[in-house]
Amino acid sequence: GAKVAITGRRKDELGRVVRDIERKGGKASALPGSVTNEQDVQDAVAATVRTFGRLDILVNNAGNLFHVGRLHETTDQIWDETFDVFMKGTFRFIRAAIPQMLQQGGGSILNISTVGGLKAILGFEAHAYQAAKAGVVMLTKTVAVHYAKQNIRCNCICPAGVVTPPVAAMLEDPQTKAWFEGTHPMGRLGQPEEIAEAAVYFASDESCWTTGSILTVDGGVMAA
Repeated sequence: GAKVAITGRRKDELGRVVRDIERKGGKASALPGSVTNEQDVQDAVAATVRTFGRLDILVNNAGNLFHVGRLHETTDQIWDETFDVFMKGTFRFIRAAIPQMLQQGGGSILNISTVGGLKAILGFEAHAYQAAKAGVVMLTKTVAVHYAKQNIRCNCICPAGVVTPPVAAMLEDPQTKAWFEGTHPMGRLGQPEEIAEAAVYFASDESCWTTGSILTVDGGVMAA
């Protein structure tokens, strides 16, 4: 039942998602912008409040294609660009949202990290990406404990491999597909809807006594 404001760089994709929500009877607003641009972030929060009157839920799920390669061959530019999107983008939106949440008496912040932010994965050399996502995990905890008494909850979901469009393209290679699936004890990658179900829990009042939680939705990866 939430009214949804969506921000991102791809206007066509934003429009498609808004239309899909509206077809199903929901209300949605598209706010083009980048998490790497402070003004875009501030504008997105302000526009959401103007349109819907409140900001009850913030989901930080922005990302891009990340670099995979040897650490000693990773440039400063790659490192900085990765952190700017995955770590600093999350920080920017939390910083922008908290004043509104304080004013209205609380809210729920949900960050999307990855199991790669909790453990190293042999054969998956995404050093900058994993370091940035580990930062998101700790930021979740620091925000949770320091804003708990103001009724602002902050939680984090750490998925393993999920069949998003970029991953689906990678899975067209049989060897890559076999490797990915072999790292998951359940023998398959997750679907976006399976992550969404966990997100709904954290966004809703069903999780009203849950903050600082790091939930893995991972097909058994962290248990292996």
